[in-house]
Amino acid sequence: MPSRPAMLLGGLLLIVASTTVAQQEGQEATGSRQAHQVQQGRCSYTFVLPEPEPCPPEPEVFRGSNSLQRDSQGAALNLGEWSRQRMRQLEKMLENNTQWLQKLERYIQKNLRLELAQTQQHMVQNQTATMLELGTSLLTHTTAQTHKLTSVEAQFLNQTSRMEIQLLETSLSTNKLEKQLLLQDHELQRLQGHSSALETRVQALETQQQAELESLRGEKEQLRRLLGRQSGALAGLQSTLRAASVNSSLLQRQQHQLLQSVQRLMRIMAQGPASMKADERVFQDCAEIQRFGTNTSGIYTIHVANMTKPRKVFCDMETRGGGWTLIQRRENGNVNFQRNWTDYKEGFGNPAGEHWLGNEVVYQLTSRGTYSLRVELQDWEGNEAYTQYDHFQLGSERQLYRLSLSGYSGSAGRQNNHSANFSTLDADNDNCRCKCAQLLSGGWWFDACGLSNLNGIYYPVGQHLRKINGIRWQYFKGPSYSLRATRMMVRPLGI
Repeated sequence: MPSRPAMLLGGLLLIVASTTVAQQEGQEATGSRQAHQVQQGRCSYTFVLPEPEPCPPEPEVFRGSNSLQRDSQGAALNLGEWSRQRMRQLEKMLENNTQWLQKLERYIQKNLRLELAQTQQHMVQNQTATMLELGTSLLTHTTAQTHKLTSVEAQFLNQTSRMEIQLLETSLSTNKLEKQLLLQDHELQRLQGHSSALETRVQALETQQQAELESLRGEKEQLRRLLGRQSGALAGLQSTLRAASVNSSLLQRQQHQLLQSVQRLMRIMAQGPASMKADERVFQDCAEIQRFGTNTSGIYTIHVANMTKPRKVFCDMETRGGGWTLIQRRENGNVNFQRNWTDYKEGFGNPAGEHWLGNEVVYQLTSRGTYSLRVELQDWEGNEAYTQYDHFQLGSERQLYRLSLSGYSGSAGRQNNHSANFSTLDADNDNCRCKCAQLLSGGWWFDACGLSNLNGIYYPVGQHLRKINGIRWQYFKGPSYSLRATRMMVRPLGI
């Protein structure tokens, strides 16, 4: 790209050439000198062009009035000379203009150099001022950085001093720890020596213990064999005793029955033929059996009204005047009480042991008249309690064997379900959204699951605590204590 001075010079030359042509045309017309001024930036340039020489006079032959006459030969020669002179004049003018232009170029170059020098000087001054400002700013910034470095250095020295103090304290602590470690090492060595002695002693004791264990195993084996022989002997003795007991019981029962038969025969013989009809009478409960002179507890046959078959029942002839007909007994868990509706209706178990007499039998009994209910309870600690109701009755099967109770007395606490339907695993008749018979097991008058259930699962000793589905009576031993034994029995009111 051309520089600014070169571009300026070219422009000036173009202006001068244009001006020269115009001056020549003007001089030819006017014959006087011309002066031109050119302004470029802060500089102005004035140019004075030379005055051209006057043209030679025209030959006279051209001044005639008759311009249409034929030119002569001399006139033609004068015209050629004039043309040559004119050419020489133009060449001289061109040479003068060229010299003038060269001078102008030198002048312009000189002025441009001065201007460039001044411009460079101004630029150097401006750059110097800028550099001075930058230097001043840099010096100020350097001073601030120096202050910061001085502050950082002071902080570093303080930190170094503190770290040296901490290192010194750490060194002292390390020395103390080393001393403590040495003491602990000595203590550990002493303990290791003591431990070695103890290990030796333990090994000796283990050896002695092994020998003693071997000796004890031998003695245990001998005792086991001896116990086995003694167990066999005891089993034989127990079998003999049971057989003797059974025989004795049978003999006692036979003797008792013979005695009763003899007494009955003696009474009959004493009273005459009219009393022979009493021996043929059918008894409907244990109270009737007691009224006809039987005072021994045991199993008897009764004929309940509206029942097709006679039933074997256990009669308690001793408790509170006797005459009680047992309807339930729990004592050892031999009978499963997780039964359905039909089983509880018809009854199950053995009257001599655990059993349920049957809801239908109890309904037929209690519908004949007013009956009392007695409930006897026994815990695993040997404590006993009872609950008695003067009025006890069951509804029919259509009435879901509904329970009715009143007239409480006793020491075990009253049963809150004074009026409730009977429920079993397959017949949910309680007043709870849950199925109490499935939740608490067995068949019972649950109502809303209630506070008692004497037909729950039988739990042996050691497993009888915290059992909500066991044999429970809340007012006696709490809601989760499973009892050891229970009895339920009825008799007519007034005995």
